[in-house]
Amino acid sequence: MLTYILILLCLPPLCAVLALAAGFGNNILHWLHRLTATAVGVCVALMAKSFNPAVPYVDDYFYIDALNMWVIIIITTLYLAATWTARNYLTREERCGVLKGEQLQTGRYFALMQLFCWTMFIVLLVKNLGLMWVAIEATTLISALLISFKFTRAALEATWKYIMVCTVGICLALLGTLVLYYAQLDALGGEKALSWLYLHEHANSLNPAMTKLALLFIVIGYGTKAGMAPMHTWLPDAYAEAPSLTSGMLSGALCSCAIYVLLRNLVILLPTAGAAMMSSMLLFFAVLTVAIAVPFVVVQRDVKRILAYSSMENIGIMVAGIGVFSAFSLKAVMLHMYSHAMIKFVLFYIAGTIIQEYQTRNMMRIHGMIKDVPHTATFWLTGMLGILGLPPMGLFFSKFYIMASMFREGHWVAGSLLIILLAGVLIGILYHGMRMLCDKSKRQPLGDLLGATDVPVLAALLLLTCPPVNTCRVRRQPSMSSTSSLPCMSGVRWARKASTTSSSGK
Repeated sequence: MLTYILILLCLPPLCAVLALAAGFGNNILHWLHRLTATAVGVCVALMAKSFNPAVPYVDDYFYIDALNMWVIIIITTLYLAATWTARNYLTREERCGVLKGEQLQTGRYFALMQLFCWTMFIVLLVKNLGLMWVAIEATTLISALLISFKFTRAALEATWKYIMVCTVGICLALLGTLVLYYAQLDALGGEKALSWLYLHEHANSLNPAMTKLALLFIVIGYGTKAGMAPMHTWLPDAYAEAPSLTSGMLSGALCSCAIYVLLRNLVILLPTAGAAMMSSMLLFFAVLTVAIAVPFVVVQRDVKRILAYSSMENIGIMVAGIGVFSAFSLKAVMLHMYSHAMIKFVLFYIAGTIIQEYQTRNMMRIHGMIKDVPHTATFWLTGMLGILGLPPMGLFFSKFYIMASMFREGHWVAGSLLIILLAGVLIGILYHGMRMLCDKSKRQPLGDLLGATDVPVLAALLLLTCPPVNTCRVRRQPSMSSTSSLPCMSGVRWARKASTTSSSGK
């Protein structure tokens, strides 16, 4: 397993150095990018094949259980999709005059994308919470360079906004991590400082007051990174101004990383902070995030911004599922994370293609796509129905399971509010989407610009979000003690801890 981890951590930075310093031609750069991602994909596949979810891998620096293996698979899948579609996308951007000096731009983009995925792999593999914070801060720096890639005024403004807001959030997360460290020093001494496994084993010994304070800072801090309200203001601008490939990686991969880090910390804080406080906090932020996203979805005119606010909606749903604290809801959150990542990458890529075809981002000027650009329209329609949570897409099952778990656990108010808000999102996206597809064409497009590799890659991502029927059956009474089988947390008795804490609080 260690060999696979070292390969996973060595190949992307090596490719980045070669892309910047070797002076390869454009074709060689593209194939270097693709072959590196393919090698990483093979490595992850071998890791997943040899990995036993019931027996996490542990060494001095790395830790792998079912949770981070799940997120590694998500990020690797998007990594492969981004590399195999990059050539067509960058070529179209260069033809449209967005990028100048194609070879230089391509080398710089590939290097940044490799480093971006590399930093996310570090976040997922390290077992020390301090190193995890350092790695997620590194993702901020690399992704900022990707957002500003075009060097337009709007892109630079979005980048600075992203840096400032996320820096505040990351500083709050650092403060929460330091409070957790001092809680460990007070209760356990300085041995194995901020080791996730050590803290998890001795979580009941931590000071409740200090863990509650750490909880507040950590939820707001890492919630900022995920795009959770009220620290979400960077998200619409960053997603809209970044290249569409970058937007898809930000929404699908980086969001999943942030949720992962949040989960890691919550497991430690739950026994002493209390399930009641944690659940109330997470459900409040979840409903607030979705509520802020809904009106912007309804009135939005920018084709990429509407997807950005849709990402906020889905982040709120995942946070709500975590806040329920049941085995059933956590399984649904993992399914939602996976399906949302795949579908949102497809939608952002298609949104970028639509902008290239119609030379505008204003949805009011884009009509008649079914007739004018049928291939693009097919993917746009399928992705739109998928992100709305309509069957047979995975988001239908995950949303249904999360809502069902909320009502089952007695969160009637939050569940009812979310259903009403989700209806608003459904109306807004359907209205804008169907207008783009069916109305009479008002602007002549350049034609279907999807490349030969784009269609199979995007189709594969959409098909991967359709789970088999046997994995989508709802159990009437899921076992609350079987959290060891969770795809999100092997070996962690999440539900049992929550119920024990709640009963002791009563």
